[in-house]
Amino acid sequence: MNRWFVFPLLPVIFCLALSVQPSNAAAIKAHVDATDLPRGLLTAEITLPVKSGMLDAYYPQWIEGVHGPNNPIQNVAGIEVITPDGESIAWFRHPEDIYHIQAEVPSGVRSVTVKTTYICNQSTTGSTGVDSYGNPHLGIICWNTCLLYPVGASIFDLEIDLTLQLPEGWSWGSSLQSKKETGSSIEFERTTLQEVMDSPVICGEHVRKYDITPEGRSKHFIHIASESKRVLDVDEKTIQKLRDLVEEAALLTGGKHDYDYHFLLVLSNNMPFIGLEHTRSSLNAVSENGLEDDEQLTKTGQLLAHEFGHRWCGKYHRPAGMAGDDYNTPKDTKLLWVYEGLDQYLGVVLAARSGLFATEKRTSFEGALRDGWMGIGRTLTSLMRQKGRKFMNLQDTAASSYVRRARSNHWTQLRRPQDYYFEGALLWFEIDAILRKETDGKVTLDDFNQRFLGRYDARKPLMPFTESELVTLLNGLHKYDWQSLIDDRVRSYREDLPLDMLSRVGYRLEYSPKPTDFDKDDSLTSIGARISGNGTIQTIIPGGLIDQAKLAEGDQIISVNGKKYSTARFKDAIAESPVNREIEFMLFKGDDLKTVVVPYADGPKYIDIVRNEDKPDLLEDILKPRRDLSSK
Repeated sequence: MNRWFVFPLLPVIFCLALSVQPSNAAAIKAHVDATDLPRGLLTAEITLPVKSGMLDAYYPQWIEGVHGPNNPIQNVAGIEVITPDGESIAWFRHPEDIYHIQAEVPSGVRSVTVKTTYICNQSTTGSTGVDSYGNPHLGIICWNTCLLYPVGASIFDLEIDLTLQLPEGWSWGSSLQSKKETGSSIEFERTTLQEVMDSPVICGEHVRKYDITPEGRSKHFIHIASESKRVLDVDEKTIQKLRDLVEEAALLTGGKHDYDYHFLLVLSNNMPFIGLEHTRSSLNAVSENGLEDDEQLTKTGQLLAHEFGHRWCGKYHRPAGMAGDDYNTPKDTKLLWVYEGLDQYLGVVLAARSGLFATEKRTSFEGALRDGWMGIGRTLTSLMRQKGRKFMNLQDTAASSYVRRARSNHWTQLRRPQDYYFEGALLWFEIDAILRKETDGKVTLDDFNQRFLGRYDARKPLMPFTESELVTLLNGLHKYDWQSLIDDRVRSYREDLPLDMLSRVGYRLEYSPKPTDFDKDDSLTSIGARISGNGTIQTIIPGGLIDQAKLAEGDQIISVNGKKYSTARFKDAIAESPVNREIEFMLFKGDDLKTVVVPYADGPKYIDIVRNEDKPDLLEDILKPRRDLSSK
């Protein structure tokens, strides 16, 4: 899921089944009714063959893409289990697992129908990308909110016959293949439960499909849904950039994954921001002008590139600890620094190489280089202020991934968020730079990605990997102490962010007396705090001057250097600090009035990242389009 700055759905269907070998079970039959999706409701009926005895089913808990047990079971309502003659069967939850549903099936009953209702539009921090949404004009359906499956069944073996009823006049987009369509009713081709759960649907009054397939490649499409019909008319230049994205990804990975792929994009101001990866599609939701405004297009382009990269990194090639054959066994997520970290690298590189960072004011590559570097640079400045790595290493941010999605309201720079995304990406940029320098540019991370992500076997739904396998692949390209580098970056504890990557790609960090592209707030860099317009201390950097003065987030500054507080006067105080050698604050700490003098004499300080002309610009080489080189 979501973002260099970077991260559906339905009524619950209870698939109850005997504790027998699932491979002998017939296909599940499910019908989902979305005609009430405009009111935020989804209903479902599922009919399945059963035998008398105790029945066990799981409501999915660990959902792919959000890396945690976040399926919103609290939104399931109206559960009813009915025999063919209309008799209701009592059901109950397992006393030790609320996701485990059980029921007694009467003697002689050969099938049951489970009716459920799912209440949409109630996502949590951890379920945003996998929840169901609906309004009078469009909707998002993620099947994990409505499908249950037999305990003990393999999601890769269990098959399902699925139909969907949409509101009258609505269209849809998905990687699922339709077998038959009658009006607003869709009967999908039979497939596995895993593929259905991995294939969300966008739908609505206005849905448009574009073919973005480069010549000689497997079919790629983008489906766009919006309340506004106008925004579905996408500029041909943007469509061409998406074709270039597909081409650049194929060149980077070797192009062996030859199945069709579908970008699903919702343009709406009434849906949450969504970026979630799937094997044959990605689910994305951005603002209504997400393909029109230059700034928004840059963000949308990087989102699409990031989620597209997961087709290879994270979905098909998945950490072994996350590759189980059910949705209820806890997952080992400690390799998310590869799953998400390498894909953060891919998202920036692919967006840059395809020109998705470019605007009308700059050429394609100039735009790619500038905006690609801007994202990396701003990430660096943010991570430099994160001090939680003293107590928690990068691997632990991955191992505890799902609890990191919900950020603390206070002391955010002390409690590490999901740093495996951004700090993980810096490690992969560093690895790329080492390969290029050590081999005089003959070997790059592109070569690694072809050997790693380029592997494909159509008979396998995914290929699990381990860290040792990746180290072996790297050593097969170039002998280096990769394991020690990974151990240091991923498992060590340190005060500060290692900046070796910056030097390796040909740049260096400096401090500037004026705002830079990477740093607009001198209060963070100088005294170690972000202060709002009314004087409230919003963020404190551990170890900074405000922290040393024992002030707290929420304290409100009412005067600075003897004058009523304002942002302008605060900046004046920083500018005058080389003469005054200190800044005096009067503030409220709760109900108490206090005066604090902070020693500071360095004036305005902003982080800047500049070229080191003594070294080659490897970042430019990394972001350069491959299609230009391959055509020569």
